[in-house]
Amino acid sequence: MLFWVIAAILTLGASLAVLLPLAGSPKGGSASSDHDLEVYRDQLSELDRDVARGLIQPAEAEEARAEIARRILRLDNAADKAAARQPSMATRLVATAAVLAVPLVSWGLYSQLGSPDLPSQPLSGRLAKNPADSSVDELVARAEAHL
Repeated sequence: MLFWVIAAILTLGASLAVLLPLAGSPKGGSASSDHDLEVYRDQLSELDRDVARGLIQPAEAEEARAEIARRILRLDNAADKAAARQPSMATRLVATAAVLAVPLVSWGLYSQLGSPDLPSQPLSGRLAKNPADSSVDELVARAEAHL
């Protein structure tokens, strides 16, 4: 009985390890990119104020605007890639069905083709029988026990 409990816990753990990443949605990614975009907009407005006050030259301001624009484009590109990596609903359903089907089908096959009602075969009982009928593993175990 203990074997079945351990097997069920391991199966549940493996199933959750596959299903949880599929169930999650990118909650933090959107908020982070929105915050970054707001920071870049603030940088652009601060740059305009610095040019108006004469703190930096217009040529330097254009270089800074170009760099900020590159960062905004990189941020937009990263957001597009993150959205493309999210699995579709069909992918989620297929993965969920597969993860649930594997343990159910394997248990069903074992109950039909296997022999769950066989009594356990302890090593001591197998070693007590005729050595000529023993497998190589049993003979090795017998030799190790003798030494």
